[in-house]
Amino acid sequence: MIVLAHPSAAGFDHELADRVRSVIGQTGVRQHFHDLYAESFDPVLTENAQGEAEVWSRGTSAEQVRARVAAAPDPLVLRHQRELAEARGLVVIHPDWLGKPPAILAGWLDRVLLSARQNPAPQLQRALVINTCEADGTAAESDALGVLWRDQLGPYLGSPLFERLTFRGVGTADDQQLGRWRNATDRAAAWVSGAAR
Repeated sequence: MIVLAHPSAAGFDHELADRVRSVIGQTGVRQHFHDLYAESFDPVLTENAQGEAEVWSRGTSAEQVRARVAAAPDPLVLRHQRELAEARGLVVIHPDWLGKPPAILAGWLDRVLLSARQNPAPQLQRALVINTCEADGTAAESDALGVLWRDQLGPYLGSPLFERLTFRGVGTADDQQLGRWRNATDRAAAWVSGAAR
């Protein structure tokens, strides 16, 4: 399953998603691709009868949240949940916006992962996250997205083999650097599909 969350169809994230799809397609592995913006994915987790404040209170466990959130009637959410439950590999591509994913992806995590009534990805073996950032973040002291994906969501997804690529300074990268990032993406896509690097 490949999930893309970037509003600009002309951006580098879309190019990387196309590369991932192409590499995985060459391996013969079945893939499901979701461009959340193109699908107009609704990121809003609606309040249920017990109230939003109860669901998101400090210290609430993921299990408590899942138990309190009403089942998603949205057919697109149900489709994403079904495909994720069957997926052996997951690729998520999104920009780093001030140390967080775009709101549409945060909503996808809420609606597809947290509202699942059971382990959301019981067959997941490998996960690849690709983050881009327009600014050069070489002096960044923290990695909030790394904590989110590796430390929080990795275990929640059953601790699959995990790889994350971070491409900083996309806005000013030269052709050589872009080429290195494209090659790294191709190798990671082959890995997530189970092909040798």
